[in-house]
Amino acid sequence: MFLQKSNIVEQLRPAPEDDTPPPPPPPPPPPPTVPEMDRFEKPVDFKIIGLVFFGRPPNIAILDCYLKKNLVTNGGFLDEVHFVVNTDKKDDIKYLDKLVKTDKLYTKIILPELGYKSVWEHSVEPEHMYIKIDDDMVYFDDNAVANVVYTKLNHPESFAVVANLVNSPETGWLHYHFGAIHSYLPETVKPPKDTSEAALGPKAWRASALPIWNEEGEMSFPVTMDKSDDGSVLEEGNPAAPPFKGHRWLPLPDPEKNIYKTPMAQSEYNAYGPDWKSWALAAQVHYSLLENIEKNQLHLYHYGTSSPSSSEGVWDMAFARMNINFMAIWGKDVLDNAPFEGPDDEHELSVNIPLKLNRPVLVNTHAVAAHFSFRTQHELYDTDLLSRYRAYANEMVCTKDNHIASPKGG
Repeated sequence: MFLQKSNIVEQLRPAPEDDTPPPPPPPPPPPPTVPEMDRFEKPVDFKIIGLVFFGRPPNIAILDCYLKKNLVTNGGFLDEVHFVVNTDKKDDIKYLDKLVKTDKLYTKIILPELGYKSVWEHSVEPEHMYIKIDDDMVYFDDNAVANVVYTKLNHPESFAVVANLVNSPETGWLHYHFGAIHSYLPETVKPPKDTSEAALGPKAWRASALPIWNEEGEMSFPVTMDKSDDGSVLEEGNPAAPPFKGHRWLPLPDPEKNIYKTPMAQSEYNAYGPDWKSWALAAQVHYSLLENIEKNQLHLYHYGTSSPSSSEGVWDMAFARMNINFMAIWGKDVLDNAPFEGPDDEHELSVNIPLKLNRPVLVNTHAVAAHFSFRTQHELYDTDLLSRYRAYANEMVCTKDNHIASPKGG
């Protein structure tokens, strides 16, 4: 795996033999500066197409703002966005029909049959680069698309390049150990009705407005692995279930000391571990991201190899399974290996095919993107996180033409 060299050699050097005190250590380097979107030159000899697997309107209302911001007509990299219908719900399809009419670069694709395997075989063309984006991506930074595109071009040996996903088992463990995760636990008592608009409600997203966690009892929250992965939720009364619908997670006092009492202390570098199965770990990483956004410290996610001029950090997955919620891949590489042997497109595209071709999947750690939830984390919808991501998008990303209305009842 690729990691930058540390200063450990300097630290282990013997002290000078004379009595002269050693010079003071140099100040730490400033956080790396991520270039603005207009400093990336968009490739023009091929199309870059956003490929969105559609099926969840409440989430895609947020994604729409990010997609439009990244369209070529708005100075972005996406020449087109194709929404692949992977649902048979009539109301959802009506929503998509309305959405694609909002921009001439939006297109709806109907599949001959539903399923992730069918998506790939019937919706890509060989000469284009595709940015596969799940419909529950609720945030990605201004340069995320450009970063994965350039890493794919700079590393033709790679099979695909994935963004540095927030709420992903493999990257979550790394975020925890590189200091990007902060101390949070859920509130268990409903906040008073006079809580400020900045701390609760349709405009609230800033962590700095949250009160410090001050609950009675032990400072902890249980994480359970004793749960089916079929999308079922924890029953009310289960100690690991959400305390109430619409609850917040609050920052802990003495955060550096108390982070070991939070759910993320149980994180594993394991595709099927607690980071995939636990809604509580997911809630903590999402609240941590919003704190990092507010504090302008996305550099906490920037591990891996990089060069001063490339503005990329590269993490080699070494043929381990990786979530493909936000991924750059050539259409030719997909079609040359279709049809897939199995129905699990993620396993095929991140493990089986890369291993067969000896072409690894890489992560660009400077392309930070937030994936809301897995089917095993449906309890996240009982937090106020979707509202917080909606509030951030409305304030920072959306225009007056695609401002997101709060859903009825929440």
